[in-house]
Amino acid sequence: MNKPMDNANSRVGRGFTLVELLVVIAVVAIPAALLLPVLSKAKDSANSTACKSNLRQLSIALNMYVNEYDKYPGNGAMYSGGQFRGVWGTGMNWLNPYVGGHFDPDSSFDWFYSLPTTPTVFNCPAEKPRYFPGLFGAQGRTSYNLGYGYNELGTGWKDGTLHLGLGFTVDFRGHSPNGQPLGQRNYAKPGDLGNPSDLIAIGEGATWLFPNQRPDAIQGYGSVAARHGGRGSMSFGDGHVESAKRAIWVEQSDSACKRWNNDNQPHQETW
Repeated sequence: MNKPMDNANSRVGRGFTLVELLVVIAVVAIPAALLLPVLSKAKDSANSTACKSNLRQLSIALNMYVNEYDKYPGNGAMYSGGQFRGVWGTGMNWLNPYVGGHFDPDSSFDWFYSLPTTPTVFNCPAEKPRYFPGLFGAQGRTSYNLGYGYNELGTGWKDGTLHLGLGFTVDFRGHSPNGQPLGQRNYAKPGDLGNPSDLIAIGEGATWLFPNQRPDAIQGYGSVAARHGGRGSMSFGDGHVESAKRAIWVEQSDSACKRWNNDNQPHQETW
């Protein structure tokens, strides 16, 4: 006579019930849901740290340039008849020799670093590469965008005679055969800086930084980015790096605006 199977043996050979399966899924999903925000925050923190390291390296390179040439580099902010005509240049290529790259000063557009296929010190780690399709059937390219901008003009972009930033201005008189702007160039020099430790030099954003919300007159030029939980980092004239909410960097207040100007004054007339 066969003995009846006990409860433990009776389960052999059959699958989970729907209730049991849902319980297992819940047991796995709940810890995963708790861990994902932690992992995301840890990744963002790592990206922010790497970004600050990039800015620190670029600041050192900038000071090496200044020590060698006794002036601040930059893209030429062109003015004619007192009107802003745009910015000539291709970003911070003049720093490349100090971070292991090269620079051709005779080239009108030297894009050798701004669209690399592998990330460099010029690329924020929080930005993913983008695919650019080729023209007329040519092969496309996956590249990293330039992640940092230079304080070209401070708060005085409307009036080139103010020279409030670190980039040079040009009394524009046309272009040379190789595409460079003709006219008197006015450079910022180390002695012009009122307080280097309180002057924004390079920060998160596009090629050229402006301390406002992209006014129509300079549409397409860079404003401050906030890629790390609403925060963006800036390096200063003495080489140190700070992180803050984007609103703090671009607010129209004396304390915020003076940090954009090489004389360390707010220049309220430029707001």
